[in-house]
Amino acid sequence: MAKQMPTSLSRAIARSLAVVAVFAMAAFAQSPVEPGGARKAAAKTASLPRLHVIGASVSGGFRDGPMAGAAVADETVSLQQVLKAWCGEHARATTHPTMQMMGMFTNPPQIGSQQVAGAQKAKAAGVLAVDFAFWFAYGYVDGDDEAQARSELLARGLELLDGLTCPLVLGDLPDMTGASPRMLKPAQIPSVALQATLNAQIAAYAKARPHVRLVPLSTLLRQLKIDGVDLPLQDGPVRAQPGALLQGDQLHANRLGMAYLGWFLQPALRSLFAAEHPLAKQEWTFEQFVGACGAEDDLAAVKAAAKTPTDKSAGESADSRGGR
Repeated sequence: MAKQMPTSLSRAIARSLAVVAVFAMAAFAQSPVEPGGARKAAAKTASLPRLHVIGASVSGGFRDGPMAGAAVADETVSLQQVLKAWCGEHARATTHPTMQMMGMFTNPPQIGSQQVAGAQKAKAAGVLAVDFAFWFAYGYVDGDDEAQARSELLARGLELLDGLTCPLVLGDLPDMTGASPRMLKPAQIPSVALQATLNAQIAAYAKARPHVRLVPLSTLLRQLKIDGVDLPLQDGPVRAQPGALLQGDQLHANRLGMAYLGWFLQPALRSLFAAEHPLAKQEWTFEQFVGACGAEDDLAAVKAAAKTPTDKSAGESADSRGGR
């Protein structure tokens, strides 16, 4: 015969069970489960318009570092991450596997075709192909006539984009002369004159297609690499010196560079939506893009470097006056 449980132990167990029951009831009261709630949330998300990113390593979020021959590791984010933050609850931002975008240079026609097919399957409301054309113009080409070979390859890439009838944001070709040879060999870079010809080819393609929005990456990269750029902060612009928004390879954008790219693309992004859509009127500050990219440290470094020599000279003059 089993021994009877001591009365004191029985009461202790009963009190414990009662406490557990009270906490369980409180939890259910604080988190009511709506029948079909998860399904409704999923259906709402699925009904949102989709922005889809195709392209190469800048869009994919390539990080320069020791694996690529760099002395130190750099940081960046993907264009999808920028778009996810900007879209918020009003749209979805999707893209392709990172390695596919990083490998675009290995076979642009094949990988480009796969990316276009993915955008079609996603039934995107808008497609961002900011650096899609890059490897159809850069890289090694065969034959004695480089200009013809590059032009024909670029035509193949643009022809692939004809499979997309939704609004399309297309970037032209930046001049990446001076990028680190460990990333981009001189023989892979078309001459400046040939780049102009190829960009005219892209411009003609966009002009003939009303659904294509052409963004001048060539202008943007010239500012980032050569001229420097004024960051449009709310309390006044801050000058970023040439190369400050690029990673060590001087080819890929760092976190702050991606924030500036997002801000630069914002007018084109708004144009992808119908006039009544909330994102058609959304106007993010540059600081909001900085937050979305986690680029606060990069911005602080640029601000520190932007302390002008005139400020220093003024201080030295004051010291001199005090000495006299």
